[in-house]
Order: sequence, then C-alpha cells, then structure tokens
Amino acid sequence: MINTVRARLSGTGTDFLLSVAVAIAALLVAMLFVVASGVSFSRGASAFVDGAFGSNLNVAGTLAKMVPLTLVALGWIVVFKAGRFHVGFPGQILVGGLFVSIVALKIHVPIVIHLPLVLIAGMVGGALYAGIAAWLWAKRGVNEILSTLLLNLVAAQILAWWVREPFHDKTTPLPLTPSLPDSSRWPELITNTDLHWDIVLVPIAALAIAFLLARTLFGFRSRLVGAGEGVARHAGISPERVGSRAILLSGALAGLAGSSLVVAGSTPQMGEDFGANYGFTGIAVALLARNSPLAAVPAALLFAALEQGGGVMEGTVGISSSLVDFIQGLMIILVLGATTLLYMVRRRGRAKRGPKSRSQTAPKAELEPAAR
Repeated sequence: MINTVRARLSGTGTDFLLSVAVAIAALLVAMLFVVASGVSFSRGASAFVDGAFGSNLNVAGTLAKMVPLTLVALGWIVVFKAGRFHVGFPGQILVGGLFVSIVALKIHVPIVIHLPLVLIAGMVGGALYAGIAAWLWAKRGVNEILSTLLLNLVAAQILAWWVREPFHDKTTPLPLTPSLPDSSRWPELITNTDLHWDIVLVPIAALAIAFLLARTLFGFRSRLVGAGEGVARHAGISPERVGSRAILLSGALAGLAGSSLVVAGSTPQMGEDFGANYGFTGIAVALLARNSPLAAVPAALLFAALEQGGGVMEGTVGISSSLVDFIQGLMIILVLGATTLLYMVRRRGRAKRGPKSRSQTAPKAELEPAAR
C-alpha cells in the first residue's frame, strides 16, 4: 500500500514538473523569435506580462478567457478518461449558445430563475449535440472524431442562419441577436470589464469533475473502460454506455462554456463568431494539464494569459498576435513529445521490475480508490 502511494505521488510530481518544463520551454522559444524580430528580451517579456496582468482591465480579460478554456479542457478530460476522443467542442459551444439565446430572449423571469435556466439550456444544447456523435459511435460504429469534426461545420452554418433569420436583430444589418435581458446575464465582478461572476464556475467545475472521476462509480467505470475495453466487458461493463455518457457530459461542459461566452460576454448580443477558437484551444489546455482536472485550472490561466498578453503585445511592441498561436502549437508538440518519452521511460522501468512487480502495483493503484 505504501509503495502504491509513493508511486502515485512520484508519478503526479513528474507529470507536474513535465508540464511546467514544457510551458517554460515554449515561452523561451517564443521569446527567441521576439528577440529575432528586433525587440529586446526584457521589453518583450515586460510587454507580455503587462498585457496579461498589468492592470485591472488586463487581469479581467485574462480571467474572463480562462473560464471557457477550463470548461472545455474538463470536457476533454472526461472523454479521455473513458478512452474516447472527439473534437466537437467548437460545435457544442455554438449550439449551447443557440439554446441560451432561446431561453434568454423568450422567457421573462427574475434573474435568480432566469440565469440558472440559461446555464442549464446551454448544457442541454451542448449535450444534445454531442449526443448525435455518441449515438453514431455507439449504434453505428461511426468514428467520433470524424463525426464531431463534420458536426462542427454544421453547427457554424446553423448559427449563421440563426442570427440572420429567426433571431436577427432587425435594427442592425449585422448578424446579431437582439440584446439579451440583464436577468439572463452574469453580473460584472469588476465594473466596466469583461470579468463576470461566471469565474466561480472554474473552481466548482474543476473540483466536481475531479471528484466525479476519482471517487464515484462513473469515474471508476470510465477509468476501467479507458484502460481496456476487453477488461471492462469481462467485468460486465458496457464501453458503449460508459463512453456515450462521457461524451454527453463533455458536451454539457462545452455548452456551459458557450453559455458563459454569450451571457458573460463584453456585449449583450450574440453573434455568429462568439465561440472563437476556444473549442480547440481547450484541448491544448487539457494536454498541458496532463489530463488532470485540477491542473487544468493553472493551464487554462496560462493559455488565457497568452491570448490576452499576446493581443496587447501586438499594439505595444509591434509583435504579431499570431505568435500566440505559435506558442500554443509548440506547447502541444512538446507535450506530445515529452509524454511519449516519459511513457517509454516508465515502460522500460516496469519491464526491469518484472511482471510480478507490475501485477502487485498497477491493479491495486487503480482499484483501491474505488474500493474505499
């Protein structure tokens, strides 16, 4: 038992150090490009830090961007633990926002009722749209990566039609909905900034998903299916049922991210491009966090700071904001490379210990939390 705990703590510490090293390496490489462009290292670093945390306005912008990134990252972690992979978060964000606009504009009740209804509507919309991919995979064997990629394109077209036809604001030629009532929007946490009270969703969601995956029957079944479908079937667990539920939950989290982007946005109207690229960036956040729900919070903060600081750098020192995309891509490459290397090292270490050692540690480490 003691050896199992030590192994777990050692693995967790190694994963944390690996993520930190990857983030530092990506930032240093990016700063080399900044220096190569003619901007001094100190000036570039100062512009980035000031852009992300230099004022209340910039801090608010960073934290506001952190919310949808965290929620999408948690959605990826849920499906990853169940052995499934999908890239449908952008479409689920958009459909979640679409459902939000219906409840926000067609229902008129006090904020204590209206705001929760809006959040639930976003989660339902995201889950229903993810359910299409889950059904296609579970019942028809359609690869969920392919189906969700195509469903993203469909969602973008549906939303474009939505804000131009049935829910278009007739007072403007722009593709926007009418202004959402205040009763359906998150109140501002810092006045006249982008930061709203939806920031409370970050710790709540992270702790809830961490508990769900580590201390519930659903979490145990997800880990078992993720470890091997054959083992799960032998234990009487349906990988299709567990995987479908994980996909639905991930869609609900993406829909919740969409609701925050709509009812905690800088404007009270919903446009056709409110989702930006949060869906794919959130996956990168999860990869940097090594698929840990709690580590997704600081990882999301880093990516949010990159978005906020990179945008400000373009105006202050003339560095293109496309550098942010480069850093994010570099982080993904480094995470995948470092993960592969770490896997090879750990596999070689297990091979040296022998099959007896593996049988005594690996199953117990996985099953003991569930037994408790």
